[in-house]
Amino acid sequence: MELQILKNLQTGLSVRGILLWMVLMGGSSCERNIDLNLPPPQPHLVVYGVVEPDSLIKVSISRNSAYFDPVDLNAVLNLLDYSATITVQSTDSLGHTELDTLKPQLFPALPILQYWTVFNYQGTKIRGRHNRTYRIHILHPDHEIVGETKVPVPSRIDSLWVRSRAFLQKQANPSSQPTARDSQLVQLFYRYRDPQAPGDHVRVFSRIQNEDQWSTAFNSVYDDQFFNGQSLDFVLPRGKEAYLFNDSTTFDEFGLFKAGDSIQIKWASIDRTNFLFWSGLAQATGGSGGPFGAQPVVTTNLRALRGRVLGLWAGYGSVHYTFKVPERP
Repeated sequence: MELQILKNLQTGLSVRGILLWMVLMGGSSCERNIDLNLPPPQPHLVVYGVVEPDSLIKVSISRNSAYFDPVDLNAVLNLLDYSATITVQSTDSLGHTELDTLKPQLFPALPILQYWTVFNYQGTKIRGRHNRTYRIHILHPDHEIVGETKVPVPSRIDSLWVRSRAFLQKQANPSSQPTARDSQLVQLFYRYRDPQAPGDHVRVFSRIQNEDQWSTAFNSVYDDQFFNGQSLDFVLPRGKEAYLFNDSTTFDEFGLFKAGDSIQIKWASIDRTNFLFWSGLAQATGGSGGPFGAQPVVTTNLRALRGRVLGLWAGYGSVHYTFKVPERP
């Protein structure tokens, strides 16, 4: 559902000036009630397509909605659009091509829920391959959209390890008194040796046993602008989406794993456009994209030949890792 924030951006651009004027004019009284009749947003098609190794292509097609409209599962399902004809052409380094027409995933069969996104179209022939180019063409009664992406050859994590919260507390303050719970909660770390060539970009996902959905941290993408060619250690926090339907974890345990968890990591090399899209979305969801903040720049590789489009056509050069947290970390 993270991608549905895009539906608000167009309207947010148009109401920002109105809302700022309201603040200035209403500053002398906090009691004043103002009824605001916001104009409807310009219609966009919201597109998120994913190509990754050994998987069929998946695409989500939906309509945008107004800035203050609710964003929940029912609202998202009601915004899904099945009026498009989607074709994808795959081209390898020798120029060989393959064509796939995606099939709508109609009710009563549920659309595909993955990455917390509802994909309502799926391919039947093409599976992602590293170093291939994928061109998408979306023909819709009100829109015509094209885009191109590539599945990069993946970089790789050097090593993974954990430290208990008790260990980290004692390291920061030797006089601290960690609890038994602190000994069971762990922070996951990884070491990454960046290639010498500049321009490496990645997106990182995680999940634990019995979870179907991949989750991401608030900032899920990284580039090597400041550490090209170096070896550095990073924290890999438990993804925020894992807490959507989990009432058993308190706020101070956010981002931590537990003793005994079997952690799966998806490490996905991405291109520059993919990186800019997700980093811009992280900036918007972090607070700077509201009506009172600076408007985020939405980078995309999709182009509307007719109508308007928001979204991303994403190639992921994915590799997978599994790390088992010891029962006594």
